[in-house]
Amino acid sequence: MLKYYAFMFLILGIGLYFVFIKDPCNNQVRTDFLNRFPGYEILDHGPSEGSRETVRCHISYRKPDSEEVYEDIWLYQDSGRGWEFSKILESRKQTGPGGDPGDRPRSDDPAASPSL
Repeated sequence: MLKYYAFMFLILGIGLYFVFIKDPCNNQVRTDFLNRFPGYEILDHGPSEGSRETVRCHISYRKPDSEEVYEDIWLYQDSGRGWEFSKILESRKQTGPGGDPGDRPRSDDPAASPSL
């Protein structure tokens, strides 16, 4: 019985390893974002939707010397050699206390699409 539990623990460990290592929203998006926008403060990031070919990563951040919080949705595609940044799908100011719910998506990337 102990062998069964050890085997299950090993399988679970391998699965978690591949989920966290192979998911671009864990570490790669942080590196890519800070390379594009040095000095910005990342508040949160993580996946929202995905398939074997594409993953959408949400990134919440603040610009330098600003208290406003923005959220981007970045698209990553599997190139066969690993995940590569494709484009910014959406970029918007988060609504909150004092936020204007009518804020339109904005983008610092000319290839970005305004909506999903």
